[in-house]
Amino acid sequence: MNINITARNIKISESLSEIIHTRLAKLLKYDKYISDIKVILLKENRAEKIELIVRSHKHNYITKAFSSKFEKTLARAIENILIQIRKNRKKR
Repeated sequence: MNINITARNIKISESLSEIIHTRLAKLLKYDKYISDIKVILLKENRAEKIELIVRSHKHNYITKAFSSKFEKTLARAIENILIQIRKNRKKR
């Protein structure tokens, strides 16, 4: 699984990058065909936004989330992706 992180208007720390990698690696439990994840971090005023684009075997999952801290924002974005994966699994 390839994880590409893009940061706009901020410089990401090593610890934040590590948190992103470990939490996104857990998505493989729910969809083992995930091949590529693109993470876009954006800081505007007091809001910190994350956009996740997850590419799987036959599906793309996309979400945007924002909060006051990147850790909270990442948790919300991952939860949104998990909801999409679960919905997709029910359709099969």
